Amino acid sequence: MDATAEDYKSVIFSGCSIEYKDISICDLRHPLSQSGLTRDMGYQVWSDKHHCYNIYKNIDEAVKKFIALKGHV
Repeated sequence: MDATAEDYKSVIFSGCSIEYKDISICDLRHPLSQSGLTRDMGYQVWSDKHHCYNIYKNIDEAVKKFIALKGHV
């Protein structure tokens, strides 16, 4: 059973990152808030293989990109 966009968002909102092969998604605000910084950096989707190094302000856009990249692995 494949995870849904809502499943991914739930994991990200809980403060975890998700890794799939060479693709990752994380909330950049979580590690910053733990160090006392409160900048609203957004959500990062990263993949060296796909030359993707994007930061999104909207979680839905970030998850959509993550799922799209997973489909090309």
